[in-house]
Amino acid sequence: MKKIFFIAGLFLLTFSNAFALEELEDVGIAKYAVIEAKRDYTPVRVLPNENAERFLHVRKGFVLYADKQNKDFYRVDLGLDKPFWLEKKYADVQAVIDEKRIQKIDKIEFDEDKEKYKIFIPAYIQNAYSFKETPDGLEFSLYDVDYENLEIKNKRGNFNVVPTKKSVLTLKYTSPALFGYDVVPHKKGLVLEVRKIPKINRKKPLKGIKVVLDAGHGGEEKGVCAFGVEEKDVNLKISKQIRKALKKRGAKVYMTRTRDKYVPLYDRLTFAQDKEADILLSIHQNSLPNPKDVVNRHGVGTYYYNKQAYALASHLQEHLLKQTGFRDDGINFASFALTRPTNPVSVLVECGYLIDKNEMQKLTNKKFQKDFAKAFALGVEDYMRYLVVF
Repeated sequence: MKKIFFIAGLFLLTFSNAFALEELEDVGIAKYAVIEAKRDYTPVRVLPNENAERFLHVRKGFVLYADKQNKDFYRVDLGLDKPFWLEKKYADVQAVIDEKRIQKIDKIEFDEDKEKYKIFIPAYIQNAYSFKETPDGLEFSLYDVDYENLEIKNKRGNFNVVPTKKSVLTLKYTSPALFGYDVVPHKKGLVLEVRKIPKINRKKPLKGIKVVLDAGHGGEEKGVCAFGVEEKDVNLKISKQIRKALKKRGAKVYMTRTRDKYVPLYDRLTFAQDKEADILLSIHQNSLPNPKDVVNRHGVGTYYYNKQAYALASHLQEHLLKQTGFRDDGINFASFALTRPTNPVSVLVECGYLIDKNEMQKLTNKKFQKDFAKAFALGVEDYMRYLVVF
């Protein structure tokens, strides 16, 4: 039976790809369209489907080259052995040209401060880039470049240039653990930032650590509604208790909202980055399309996207289960707007299922919320102690 499903799935995938290819057309009178990302963390996917796997994300204003298009997607050429895809709604065409503008990179310059390594890459065009977390660290790749005569200035940290494709500059950062990384646009190029693991006091591991709490939903965005209870209110009450528990242990805590108001999704991420947060925790309550399924599916679950956040999700889940006695709804890989950020380390927690009457009654109880918040604090403390060994 599994074999039949596999063959059927393979046929459907092949058919859908062939259908997409049949619809492809030129991008204009020249070979390439120069397309610019319209928003931060624009996704570039492995297939022309809005649910397809994301290969990379790029910041607003960064440039990619498209050689074909269909109704909804540009086919992006990164100089690799296969095409990638970017939804048209996330990009603007700046020009059409006959050849790619290959960026000449003749130097990269290192710097550092107490919290970060910073690598400045001068470039007159901010080209597409990608990150790949590896078992021993991080790889950063910059596409459509010529770095044949590259000079490395003031090298700091455990970074090395890795030979790859001729048009791809790849930097390898070797570290047993990661604590946030990103690319920052610069008027003369871009800056790769890799956060250092902070020096942790084992007895007070949260001292000075910056945490942003995101109470999900708010205002007209109510979230789950069950038994006369609205998720947005539960999220806020639990988040305020978590704030107290974290501050009591020495953390610096900020909240994306402190009252019942609507906050746009990506504004929440911008807020966390403006605060230079170490950790972002997004607080939610769960539901199901069919409420009757709650008999089998309920409890507390944590969600992460980047591998660096798995350890945080794991420590949180352990303490939340121990404290609540709720069913284990898993440590789950999920591509959410507030789990995708690479800086800060980001996790989303579904504290329970409001459609489960037993869990709803507990999650709306003030004493239970305080106990729940303590579990959060203990989980974050354990995560910071985990980082000490590195």
